[in-house]
Amino acid sequence: MNTRAKKIVFWVVLVVVAALLWAVVRNGHNPPKATYSQFLEQVQAGQIGKATIEAEQTGANPVTYSLKDGSQARSVLPQDYRDALEAMRQKMVDIEIQDASSQWIRVLLNASPFLVLVGFWLFMMNRMKSNPAAK
Repeated sequence: MNTRAKKIVFWVVLVVVAALLWAVVRNGHNPPKATYSQFLEQVQAGQIGKATIEAEQTGANPVTYSLKDGSQARSVLPQDYRDALEAMRQKMVDIEIQDASSQWIRVLLNASPFLVLVGFWLFMMNRMKSNPAAK
């Protein structure tokens, strides 16, 4: 196989890998969204078993919750979510409050497929530069 064919195969494989990574990240586990009103209705109906609130310093607070049927959903609580917290306590919802300052770890984990792809690309480009026979 000549060097031009090798380069073409390399770029085709690279594009396919990038497309697959994009598809995996885009279609990853992403629970459905619910409005705040829908969330409160589900709490009042006793449908929620566990809720994880990411406490933000300002603004809205994301919440991911598990319904008693096993499905998951997510919503956003207002900055002052005392009413929702009290309703969850009355319905015996298992509540976990997480500090949102650890958010950068999640961003890094979500970006890891792209970082691996960029690292692979840089490795291959460096290898092609150092190997004059590959040109």
